[in-house]
Amino acid sequence: MAREQIKVPFGYEPPAQTRKGTIFVFETFEDWTEADMQAFTAWAEEKKFVRAIFYPQHEETLRRMDIASKTPYHARVKHLESLLKQSNSTVQLDLDTWEGKRKKYTPMDTSLHFLTDKSPGPYFLCLSDRYANLFVTYPSFKEWIKNLRLYINEQFHVPLHGKLTEYAQRWETVRFGNGS
Repeated sequence: MAREQIKVPFGYEPPAQTRKGTIFVFETFEDWTEADMQAFTAWAEEKKFVRAIFYPQHEETLRRMDIASKTPYHARVKHLESLLKQSNSTVQLDLDTWEGKRKKYTPMDTSLHFLTDKSPGPYFLCLSDRYANLFVTYPSFKEWIKNLRLYINEQFHVPLHGKLTEYAQRWETVRFGNGS
């Protein structure tokens, strides 16, 4: 199969890319409302992301992370699907239910490898403050913080882990939803 040649004028430079890559949103999503979703999509459009992937975590994963969840996984997925259907955004909003198919504990590292393997970069990760405090304690955090930029949603107003100060240039806090 021969490659098709494209002729361009001398000195042609392709236009600069104005849109960023993919943002992964890890959360239980049980307390997200329509207003929270609108605030998130407005923020994602402002940041010019191409794609946002919502990744609800299974009860077994949440249990191992010591995060309480009153609503079962499939009910949270249904709720999130209805929120995504109602939202109107220029950002491509997707829901990934891979963890629900596994039906068992999935380490965050495994989930991030799975998502980055099938999505175009650059990569961004949006976590609530309680998730961020857990993520920073994992051994794989040092490697992941080099490969993605972290956005921490100040949802639960918990103090952030001290280890985050070492990587201050790789993360920032945001606020959208839940009465903020």
